Amino acid sequence: MRFWYRAVAALAIMAGPAMASDFGGPSCVAHKAMTAVDMSQPTNSITTEFGKGGYASLKSIGVKTIIRYYDWVNDEDISCKALLPSESDAIIAAGFNIISVFQHENDDPESFFVKTRGTTDAKQALTLAHANGQPSGSAIYFSVDGVDQTIRDMVFEHGMSNGHAITKKRRRHLIHADRSFMRHIRRYGRFLQYNHRIFGKPVATIGASDMNPAILRYFEQVNATVKPEGYKIGAYGSGAVCELLLGKKLIDYCWLAQSTGWPGYDHFLKSKRWTMVQQKTTVCRALKFNNGDHVWLDFNRVSSAKGAWAKKDGITALAATQVPKSCN
Repeated sequence: MRFWYRAVAALAIMAGPAMASDFGGPSCVAHKAMTAVDMSQPTNSITTEFGKGGYASLKSIGVKTIIRYYDWVNDEDISCKALLPSESDAIIAAGFNIISVFQHENDDPESFFVKTRGTTDAKQALTLAHANGQPSGSAIYFSVDGVDQTIRDMVFEHGMSNGHAITKKRRRHLIHADRSFMRHIRRYGRFLQYNHRIFGKPVATIGASDMNPAILRYFEQVNATVKPEGYKIGAYGSGAVCELLLGKKLIDYCWLAQSTGWPGYDHFLKSKRWTMVQQKTTVCRALKFNNGDHVWLDFNRVSSAKGAWAKKDGITALAATQVPKSCN
């Protein structure tokens, strides 16, 4: 869920308000109350420089709960991002809890404008939950990965660019600062095309809360699809999104994203209605994944790991045939 943070931080440095960076997280040691970590690569592929197993290393830094992703297995934005049965088996065998979160392009406002997207994502989340044997009564979290802030960024860019396309000079300036700004540039181009159709008002008056109807529709569909299967529902997002969804009783739990500049962060943090608060990203240089990358993880301050699971129900045979057992 760190895919956009670095670019936004660079944007803030160059031309706008202060926003959160994805670096500067806690050191890779045990921290009181930070007993959950989220990771976007398979945890059973971690190796160490000292011969200690990956799971033993995670325990040594105080980890009790591992947060892993559900995604579209054949269309992942990060290779091997999705939790698959062999990994969930290994996590449980090593004595950890698991928290499941669905995330697929949930940082893009246009994902939420697709009128049936909540149902589509929920069905895929259930396929993976069943394939992994996730028991009923536990939770599936669904990510709202800063789309309310992205709309703010689009409005800001609209002002910077005087309502026009980004100039070649500014494009070069942004990309020179950070190549990940390519995503911002593409999204702004699309924003110019859809903003009037979606929001129907002057761009200068569009705010983060104008995403609320699309977010509410998404979670209404998630509820209609997931609740009958016996799962609780969580959300990951800004403080404002957490307040919105808890207030509408569309979620049971909310996980506050690390970005302190996103809407409503301070208010929701002080409310203590969160189950977890994500910290800035930590790079554990003594740990590597099998692909040679250093282990990047986000520590999470935990009030209670609600919705976690540490045992399996029977695996639904059909679901098991729809996903691979492990990542190749």
